Amino acid sequence: MARSLPSDHNSSLPELFDTATMPPGDRLRLLRDAMGSAAVPVEVLHHVGPDEVSARGTGGRLGRLSILTVTTTPLTVRRTVRLARADPEPSIIVELQLAGRRSVVQYNRRTVLSPGDLILLDARRPYLSTSQDGNHQHSVRVPRADLALTDHALARVAGLRLGPRNPVANLAAAYLTRLVGDQRLAAEADLDVFEAPTIELIRAVVATQLGAGVLAGEPMENTLALRIMEFTRQHLTDPDLTAAKIAAAQNISVRHLYTTLSRSGIVLGEWIRVRRLEGCRRELARSATAGRTISAIAHAWGFGDATHFSRTFREAFGMSPREWRALHQHKQRAYALTNNPIDADVAS
Repeated sequence: MARSLPSDHNSSLPELFDTATMPPGDRLRLLRDAMGSAAVPVEVLHHVGPDEVSARGTGGRLGRLSILTVTTTPLTVRRTVRLARADPEPSIIVELQLAGRRSVVQYNRRTVLSPGDLILLDARRPYLSTSQDGNHQHSVRVPRADLALTDHALARVAGLRLGPRNPVANLAAAYLTRLVGDQRLAAEADLDVFEAPTIELIRAVVATQLGAGVLAGEPMENTLALRIMEFTRQHLTDPDLTAAKIAAAQNISVRHLYTTLSRSGIVLGEWIRVRRLEGCRRELARSATAGRTISAIAHAWGFGDATHFSRTFREAFGMSPREWRALHQHKQRAYALTNNPIDADVAS
């Protein structure tokens, strides 16, 4: 008999797996495969009998990020060296403990998590996670290139408990809880509009944990990729942003720029193009920008040619900028009619 799990009725994310729907004889294999598909491939050891195993997961996408909520009976999850090395895209996983206590080991650090604690894990490295009394957690998987963390900085923070003494970690915990649990957020716009703020908040947690003086305290070369990407983020709307301009701001050659970024798996031109497109997509989805033309929004994000922007947007997202905007206007109108019928009638 499967143990009863806490309800996820507040989750705004679609269901990904539930052992209640799995054939008992295949449950362990199907659950392992489902967890690996939803997050990263892992080995799973259950601490209850096969008939008692119970797990449920909900999740979705935030642009290039993936978010997952998991509730399980007691188990151990092992990310082996072999599985870590086979990962096609290096990523960072940020986990928020919601209920139960859990032991996590990475970088030879053993950390015990209680509800409200955050932990950052490097998916390229093996780790071990054990819960003896059941587990309930949120996790966000972020491509490592998007955080632009150096190996040295990541090794200093991965596997540590990010808890009450880090106020930014507390803010991130509240943010993730609200992001996953508030149905209104998912109703007003696709969750991918939260990609950029989620990345920035995670980076702020890391920076706070390492200390404000980390950039000054580390050798300049160790933080070069981080400084390059920070400058690039701040100048994404500059139509004249080039590799030469970015390199000049760091007093390095263009060749050194590309060599440094390649170590973090970053292709500069593609990185800029994707972030600019995502910036446009967020702007087009917002009701506050309904009065601005599509070409004005594209130009503000560094796209000089409207036709090229429209074609690139369609290739990236499967619809034109005009269709994307109309879709969100329809969703916002439908949400208003459902939740505020009197106000919607007055506005129409």
